[in-house]
Amino acid sequence: MSDTIAAIATAVGPGAISAVRLSGPDALAISDRVFRGRERPSESNHKSLLIGEIAGRDGQVIDQVLLLIMRSPNSYTGEDLVEITCHGGLVAPRLVLRRLVEEGARPADPGEFTKRAFLNGKMDLAQAEAVSELVQAKSEKALRAAVKHLKGELSYRIHEVEASLLDHLALIEANIDFPEDEIDGIDRPALGRELGGISSGLESLLSTHSRGRFLKDGIDAAIVGKPNVGKSSLFNSLVGEERVIVSEMPGTTRDVVDAAVPVDGLLLNIHDTAGVLEARDSVEVAAVERTRAALEESDIVLVVVDASQPLDEADADILGRSCGKRRMIVFNKIDLEDMEEHFGEDHEIRVSALKGWGIRGLLERLRYVSEDMVGDLADDMVTSERHALCLGEALEAVQRAGKTALDGAPIELIASDLRTALLSLGKITGSNASENLLDEIFSRFCIGK
Repeated sequence: MSDTIAAIATAVGPGAISAVRLSGPDALAISDRVFRGRERPSESNHKSLLIGEIAGRDGQVIDQVLLLIMRSPNSYTGEDLVEITCHGGLVAPRLVLRRLVEEGARPADPGEFTKRAFLNGKMDLAQAEAVSELVQAKSEKALRAAVKHLKGELSYRIHEVEASLLDHLALIEANIDFPEDEIDGIDRPALGRELGGISSGLESLLSTHSRGRFLKDGIDAAIVGKPNVGKSSLFNSLVGEERVIVSEMPGTTRDVVDAAVPVDGLLLNIHDTAGVLEARDSVEVAAVERTRAALEESDIVLVVVDASQPLDEADADILGRSCGKRRMIVFNKIDLEDMEEHFGEDHEIRVSALKGWGIRGLLERLRYVSEDMVGDLADDMVTSERHALCLGEALEAVQRAGKTALDGAPIELIASDLRTALLSLGKITGSNASENLLDEIFSRFCIGK
C-alpha cells in the first residue's frame, strides 16, 4: 500500500456538496500542491479543518473547498487521509478528483478505502462488511443491525468462540506433541461437554440468519388469487401508487410485478401475481409458473378472494396451495359484499381496495407479522449469507470434534476438526481470509468507500 488513492465518496449528481477522498503516504504532499489557503495541509495539526481553494495547474480556481485532515494512524484507513468537501453536481467533484490524479494519486478501486482500514487493523472483516451493509441498508432496522455489526458486536461473539477453541486445541496439540509428559491429560467426557456447549452457542447464533435475512433483503409478500378478485387494485393500494393497470377484464396481469414498501422500519417486498388458473397459451404458462414460484418462495402470502361472490373451486385450489404458509386471507370488494362464508381466523382481513377501506388495518397486520418474524434487534443477528455458511461449516466441525471426544477416537481427529472450525470462523473475522476472498468481498463495495 505504498501508493496514494483518491475517489469521489458521495453520489455524483445534483446536490449541495460532494466529498472527495485521498488516502496514502502522499496524501498531504498532494494536498499541498492542489490546495490554496492560509495554511499548508502538511503543516496542519491532526484533524485540522482548512478552508481554501483547489487550483488547477494553470492557477485557475476549480472550486472553494473545505479540507479535513486526519493523520496516520488515527484515521479511517489508518493512513494519512484528506477529505475534500467541494460543491456538488457533475463537474466540480470530477475536476477535483482529476486534479488529485494529475498530482500522483491513483483512482481507488471499489471498497479500497475500507480494505485498507481492514489491512491496517482499524476493523476486522465482519466490521468492514458491515460498512457495505450500512450503505446498502434498505430499511431502518437493517441500518440498525449493520451499525451493531460495525461496532463489533458480532465479531465479539465470534472472537469468544475462537478463543475457547484455541484453548482446547492448544491442550490437545500439547498432548499429541509431548505424550510422554502427560500434560494435564485429556478429560474426554469434559471435553465433549464443553464442545457441546460451544456447538449450542454456534447453533443459536446461526439460527438468527433465518430472521437476519429479512433485515437485509426484506420480507417477501405475494398477492395471489384467481383472476378479477382485485389483486392489482390491492397491490396499488398497498404501494400507494398506480403501478399496475386495473381492468374489469380477467387476466390483465400476466407477470409478477414487484414493489418495495417500508413498513415501520422494515422493508416489505410485495409481489402482484397472475391468477393461478390453467394456462391456454405459452404466455399464460409462463405467468402461471411464476405465480406458483412466487407463492412457494414468499415469506407471507396474501390470498385475495372476492367478497361479492361465493367461493368456488379456483378459490379452494389457491387456499389449498397456500396452506402451511404464513398467510392472510383478504376478502376484497366488501363494498359489494354478498358473501356470508368466513373462516373465523385471526389472519382474515376485510378490505375494499377500490375505495381504500381496511388498507390501513392490513398494513398494520403486515407490520405486526413482519416484526414477529424479525424478532428482537437487541440480539446478535447474522444477516450475511457468507457468514451463515462459515458458521455452518464451523458448527459441523465442532460437532464432529465433540462426538470424537466422546467416542474415544484418536485425539488427532479432534485437533483436525478444531482447526477446520477455526479456519471457518477466521473467514468471518478475516484472520484466515485469503487475498481472493478479500478481493471478492471488497469488489462489491461502491467506489469511494
